[in-house]
Amino acid sequence: AGATPPRHTILDGVGMPSKPGWQSGRLDRLTEWAESKQPNRPIICEYNPKGKWLWKKWNGTVLKATWGSVALAMLTGVALDFFARRYWCRGAVGVGAGAAASTLTSSSSSSWALFSIPPASEPLIRGLAGMKKLWEYHLTLATFILTFFLSQAFGYWQKVYDTSRRIQGRINDFCMLLTVGARRGKDGRGRGPEDDDHGYDDRSGAVIRTCTRLIRMSHIFFWAATPTSSNGLNDCERFIEDAANCPLPVDDEHIGPLLLSPYGLKALVNTGQLTEDEMRGLMGTGLPPSQYAYVLLVWVGLHFMKGTEEGTLRGGPGFEENVLRQLTSLRASMFDVDDFRAGRMPLAYVQLVQVLVDSLVVISPFALYPELGSLSVPLVGLLALFFRGLLKLSKSFLDPFGVEGFEEQNIRVDVLVSELNFGAARRWIQAGRIFPWGGNEEKEDGAGVEAGVGAGAS
Repeated sequence: AGATPPRHTILDGVGMPSKPGWQSGRLDRLTEWAESKQPNRPIICEYNPKGKWLWKKWNGTVLKATWGSVALAMLTGVALDFFARRYWCRGAVGVGAGAAASTLTSSSSSSWALFSIPPASEPLIRGLAGMKKLWEYHLTLATFILTFFLSQAFGYWQKVYDTSRRIQGRINDFCMLLTVGARRGKDGRGRGPEDDDHGYDDRSGAVIRTCTRLIRMSHIFFWAATPTSSNGLNDCERFIEDAANCPLPVDDEHIGPLLLSPYGLKALVNTGQLTEDEMRGLMGTGLPPSQYAYVLLVWVGLHFMKGTEEGTLRGGPGFEENVLRQLTSLRASMFDVDDFRAGRMPLAYVQLVQVLVDSLVVISPFALYPELGSLSVPLVGLLALFFRGLLKLSKSFLDPFGVEGFEEQNIRVDVLVSELNFGAARRWIQAGRIFPWGGNEEKEDGAGVEAGVGAGAS
């Protein structure tokens, strides 16, 4: 009677929009995402520490992110070298007719080879030599500021990642404490999944299932409302192929407008993730859908308090205080993610670093040419790779969910959801179902004592 309906009937009776291009499979994939308990990829891009393996990588590296800048810098160096040689030759030809022969002879004798250093006596070379001193000061300043900027950006990325994991941790703590405090059924121990009471009495089992389901949905709604391009849906071609024609407000950064819409909530009801009363309650709060995660968090706390008042959950004031502290810490961590994103880095700081790096790369071909000639071409390419690469890497750290196009260092939200779904829906509930508290051992010890006494008497 409680079986989940087939996927193709999930939206029956929901009231499908009549615009062409709508695909009910989009909501099916959302509900599958919400129920997933098995991550299908690592939380971030993993790597092999072997140098040969790293050299062969392209996607997700600064090589892919900066190849255009490297090519442009090297082309600038080639153009400068070509112009310098043409300029020198034309200067020789432009001398008066009476001295033309002697000038051309002098020019031929002072011409430089392809990879040799240009003669310092040439007017163009003398003009460019002055830029070298400016470039050296610029290089020192840009190196210091850019490396510090990179460390700050990585620190920001690490804080967001740690907070994402902390959200998981507080929910797992809550679920574990809930199962530990649940009143046991019958003799206090379950015999396995086939046992009707599963180790819990009926009322405590209902409280556990309700609280773990709601706190899991709170986690799902939180990430659904968080802008991200790496959630296993928006980075899936099957999911976004009909985004342009979908009548609901769905874009490439948010899955919340669809999952948290009445259509999405109804689909979650049909798959057993929400009840009809909970769906109506969410919409009846008058809060925007982005706040549904916190509504569910309050409901979890209310269910817990009701369980402690009725004696369904055991434990004294210390137990109650500990569980509520996990909920408040969870709320704080959820707020932290948005707070970090809102105040990640001041505009003036990012602009300063951008101007420093851009001007350094632009000046490099002109500053290095007088001392290196044609050899400055590969060198300016390396400088563009390193400096623009560090800047791109810093920006990708400041965009941990890839919503601004820096997708190299994304935190994959679908993995967070799948891992938490497994923990909240299975790990702790299954762990509390069977409790080998040692009753048989005590009986065996008592029987052994009696046998020993009887043998001594005989």
